[in-house]
Amino acid sequence: MDYRYARHSTGWLYLILTPVIHVVYRLLFRKIYLHNRSGIKPNTPVLIAANHPTAFIDPIFFTSFFDPPVYNMTRGDIFRKPMFRKLLESCNMFPVFRQRDGYQERGRNDDVFEFCQQKMLKRVAVNIFVEGEHHLDKRVLPLQKGIARIAFGTYDRHRLEDLQVVPVGCNYIAGDCTRDEAKIIVGTPLFIKDYWPTYEQNPNLAINQLCRDILKSLKSICYDIKDKEDDALAEQLLSLWRNDHPARHLPVVEFQAPRFWGEKALLDQFNTMPENEKHLLRERTSSYFSALENAKLNDEGLIHPEHASLKWLVFLLFLAPIALFGFLIGAPVRWLVYRIARKTVKKREFYTSVLMGLGVVIGGFYFIGMLVAGWLLNLSWLVTIALMLPLSAWISIYWKETLLRWKAAQKARNYPERENLLSLREAVRN
Repeated sequence: MDYRYARHSTGWLYLILTPVIHVVYRLLFRKIYLHNRSGIKPNTPVLIAANHPTAFIDPIFFTSFFDPPVYNMTRGDIFRKPMFRKLLESCNMFPVFRQRDGYQERGRNDDVFEFCQQKMLKRVAVNIFVEGEHHLDKRVLPLQKGIARIAFGTYDRHRLEDLQVVPVGCNYIAGDCTRDEAKIIVGTPLFIKDYWPTYEQNPNLAINQLCRDILKSLKSICYDIKDKEDDALAEQLLSLWRNDHPARHLPVVEFQAPRFWGEKALLDQFNTMPENEKHLLRERTSSYFSALENAKLNDEGLIHPEHASLKWLVFLLFLAPIALFGFLIGAPVRWLVYRIARKTVKKREFYTSVLMGLGVVIGGFYFIGMLVAGWLLNLSWLVTIALMLPLSAWISIYWKETLLRWKAAQKARNYPERENLLSLREAVRN
């Protein structure tokens, strides 16, 4: 976030946590792609129309990585307790009250609409998850019409000529695990003034047209598998494509998303494939992945024997002491975070959000505790360890990933039937 615009934010915790989140997300994710980040313009009335794969990972991306302060609409039932309400509001979140959550009073959402209009007048960004729920399926669900009603209601009262709806796609490889890849894609703005003549003649027609345009735009910047029955096959094809087009290790955050557009092109082609061709592809893919499983190998190791090269072995040996150091000093936090998450999380969509939240809170206390103890006891080495904690934690994570890649490639390279597996894979790709 550009701190020149920080004064527009009313959430004090939002401003404190933003730099922390930048560190945490670089540990939580292997790669982060932010395409057209500048499409969410500061000092502009923007309604973000986003899909919603995870519980809190998506909105925190917006609040931390987009320049203007972003206010996130959040389900109203988690605001019931006063303590949680104050905490969420300090993070620039505000409630929407849904009938399915037990709310029957329309007046509550009239207040929400008024809140959004006031934020538009202050020329900041408001994010609305337009599907109305979070889900990890790689498809865009039908949209709720609330965002269109807020947009037209605001334009009707205030005539903000630059009032715009900006679609944003949130895409993850899995969405419920650490060291994932995130692709946040900002689409083309839809200006409400362009729909206003239609709205004056027929409000319902204009609302439906805006919602159709938002949906069309979201489908172009999100994973969108047409048939749910094809999910497993599509995931396998995506994993093959990703291994054919490996991501750069550094930098962790990139501001273009070529990998997403390659994956998107693959899915678009897959969605239009005739059923007979899809059936043949399913058979070949199943044969290949079954053979991999029987051989106890993975696709990445099979096609990248260079991962088991001497230079990577030297790299592993050289960084082993630092990696061990990072692993040991981070072990208490890691153990406690995963223990709590596994016991408390019931839905996949919440898992990484809970891990992230626990990591910030427990890791923060751990870090501050080490600093304070080092200062009070005049132990400079303890202060040094605390300051090294984030970097050494990242090195230990990267070292472990490199070791696993090295072992997988080494095992695949020595597998006697490797050429047969490569032939099965080539049949899938053709």
